[in-house]
Amino acid sequence: MNNQLINDLIDILEKELKIYEDILEISKNKTDIIVKGKVKELENITELEQSFIAQIGKLEAAREDLVDKICSDIGKDSSKNITVTELMGYIEASQAERLNSYKENMVSLLKEIKDKNDLNAKLIKSSIDYIDFSINIMSNVSVEGNNYSGKAQINDSEKKTYFDVKL
Repeated sequence: MNNQLINDLIDILEKELKIYEDILEISKNKTDIIVKGKVKELENITELEQSFIAQIGKLEAAREDLVDKICSDIGKDSSKNITVTELMGYIEASQAERLNSYKENMVSLLKEIKDKNDLNAKLIKSSIDYIDFSINIMSNVSVEGNNYSGKAQINDSEKKTYFDVKL
């Protein structure tokens, strides 16, 4: 078994883990920004997240190449997915321990990111629902204060609209 390939794999996983930690930190900041309604800052964070995602894409491509080489080195078919747990059976104990540590950290971190993103999505949906509610109220305002005249007859008042089109 080529130990350098495993070390390279661990290095890539370490870089991915660092980027995911940064994404988690951004997601935490995003929650506060969403609550405060800071649209421009939200746009900036989204752009930063996209750059992180591009970096992860490059690292994932490199990781897949390394896994193919490792599979070839241990005599496994690279077209079938090999798991970290399965790979640990082919490598030295110290490398297996490091690899397992990265696996556990990655699983925990990705779950935390998912939970935070779910919360952010709910907050954004609530904001959109509130905006829709406000638009509906504003678009249904009557020109007159009530629908009855002084003679107890119903007024056919026109509705006053603030917007030409509701999207």
